[in-house]
Amino acid sequence: MTSPDTFAARSSRAPHMGGWRHELQLIGYSSANFGKNLVLGGVDLTLLFMLTDLLDIRPALVGMLMTMVFVGDLIFDILAGAITGQARERGFGYRKMIVLGALPCALGFAAIYAFPWTGLRDLWLLGLILLTFRGAYAIIDVPHNSLLARVAPDSRSRGRVSGYRTLFSTLSSLASVTLLAPAVMSAAHHGRMGTLALLGVGGAALACATLWIAAAASHSDRLPPRRANIRPAPLILFPKPDGLVAAMVAIGVITGFVMPMFARTAIYLTTYGYGRADLAEPLLLALTLGQFPGALLWTWLVRFADKTRLLMASHGVTMVALLLFALAGSDKGLLIGLTVLLGAGLAGVYMFPWGILADVIDFAEFRHGERREAAMVALVLVTVKASAAASTGAIGWVLARMGYVPGTVQTPAMILTFKIMALGMPMLGSMLSLLVLSRMAVGGKAHAIVLHALERRRGSVSAIPAIPIKQAARVKRRPGWFVKKSELSLRA
Repeated sequence: MTSPDTFAARSSRAPHMGGWRHELQLIGYSSANFGKNLVLGGVDLTLLFMLTDLLDIRPALVGMLMTMVFVGDLIFDILAGAITGQARERGFGYRKMIVLGALPCALGFAAIYAFPWTGLRDLWLLGLILLTFRGAYAIIDVPHNSLLARVAPDSRSRGRVSGYRTLFSTLSSLASVTLLAPAVMSAAHHGRMGTLALLGVGGAALACATLWIAAAASHSDRLPPRRANIRPAPLILFPKPDGLVAAMVAIGVITGFVMPMFARTAIYLTTYGYGRADLAEPLLLALTLGQFPGALLWTWLVRFADKTRLLMASHGVTMVALLLFALAGSDKGLLIGLTVLLGAGLAGVYMFPWGILADVIDFAEFRHGERREAAMVALVLVTVKASAAASTGAIGWVLARMGYVPGTVQTPAMILTFKIMALGMPMLGSMLSLLVLSRMAVGGKAHAIVLHALERRRGSVSAIPAIPIKQAARVKRRPGWFVKKSELSLRA
């Protein structure tokens, strides 16, 4: 039987172990993020404008429809987690769930952008299409994120996969900004509904193809064997209460609520804070482009450092970029350069939590004796989405309370509010993240020890020799939300 030291050493060499074929498999799995972000990010980017300007729906009805879709989205994610967990227990794996949901999701996306071309204006029909699209997306999103812990079995490879996923997501964001959004605006201003419908069909086909490629590429000889000594769980909606789970929920709230505030308020900041309305577009483009070198850098650094430390470093880069932005004045070139740096920091902020979550799933199985990965992924997804929606609502509420009037000269208090939301809130979020991450002892060595314990536990139903306490002592010397040292000596 492999010793904990050998297992940890093997984990640290993981980038070189699987060879180029395994790396291609990881890239193939990650390609689904292009399709997922293309359909969901594209709809999120353009739907509100489509409803108000293209379909001429009253704002009050738009608000009701968006609320219905948001509530449905949260319910779908929780149910998808429970259904996915049950399906896997019955031999219907994550890959099959992705294949099953890809086509309905793609058809829903195509139907959304073909809706204006049809001439239909029935709000109930549009609502049904949106709910069908969101439900099908949940069926692919939860299994795909859960599959990360299976496709990439060690901590370092999960970090690299997180980087690949971020690169594919950034590519799809560029496609949405440069192709889909202009097509929606052209349809509204010039009546080119057919072009928009064709673009929707093409995007749907591309998204469906990437999802099927990811499902095909995700077959792995490293998948852990079925746990013979752990009884199948009943329908599970939530993971078991745990300090690490609570920490991931906190990271999810910060990631969804405050970290995107710079992008969401950049137009207000540049138009009124700097008096440069023309600066918003290049800043948002620089923010997106900065994520490419950022994702490449963080992915390379995974070979040398744990994901938690790199996530802390990402937040550090983000804070430095925001602070320098606040002190930079109104020089356009300098602000664009600092926004690229901010994008590089945010690339790590957005990519590492999913790799850490895959490790936390292993820690939770070690502590509680059962694996609730789908429920845990669904909980974090719901947390991030609910926090993002709450963030948008909070921005609107603050603007209303401060007496914001569009197109007028703003008061100094209003300008200060824009700066606090765009720069101060993300800085505060990074500080809180550093506090949470400093208490999470889920580094590569600790994870290797837990994987070793799980490997031995799955290999035999009988009692397993204890893991030496000395190994745990070398993992983390200060208290954290990992496990007590005594827990590492528990028998399987």
